[in-house]
Amino acid sequence: MGDYETNCYVLQGPGTGSCAVIDPADDGPEICRALKKLGTVPEAVLLTHGHFDHILAVPYLQERWPRLPVYCHPLDCPKKTTEEYEGQIYPTVSAFRNLRRCEEGDSISAGGLSLRVICTPGHTPGSVTLISGNALFTGDTLFQGGIGRTDFEGGDNRAMMKSLARLAALSGDFRVFPGHGPATTLNTERTHNPCLRMAMKLY
Repeated sequence: MGDYETNCYVLQGPGTGSCAVIDPADDGPEICRALKKLGTVPEAVLLTHGHFDHILAVPYLQERWPRLPVYCHPLDCPKKTTEEYEGQIYPTVSAFRNLRRCEEGDSISAGGLSLRVICTPGHTPGSVTLISGNALFTGDTLFQGGIGRTDFEGGDNRAMMKSLARLAALSGDFRVFPGHGPATTLNTERTHNPCLRMAMKLY
């Protein structure tokens, strides 16, 4: 969604009328149309990190559902409520209502599902990966064939390598749903992703 083609995910367990929305990137009306088509309402918004291209639709969703909670790691919740990027002013996570912390080991229930939080810093200090069943929602940590950038403010290449090694060390295979680009599998990335392979050797 949006100029940066960020992936937004809607998770709904069987037999429920609610869902979790991961990274509502942009175009709140389009997200709402999708939710209506699916016959579901959001129970929580979960953010893999706080960059503006992953959060732009949050204000629209909170206008529609004022009590909707937004989960984000505290390290990605700056005190300022807006920031400038390429001459444009965007909201930060701190601007949102009903903001809730998500940290290492937390389990968040939404849409009839349980999502476990593991911290995977590197792209940002507060980047997290969300695990539900055999699915990994990796945000901008792990992509198909690549990884997120570490040259933005708060980025840390060494932390990224440790986070990638941690994902690679997870037991078994997982479907990987990244913040940008197509879905993949963890085994595919263990075999073919040069950054993940390097991290596995380093750590």
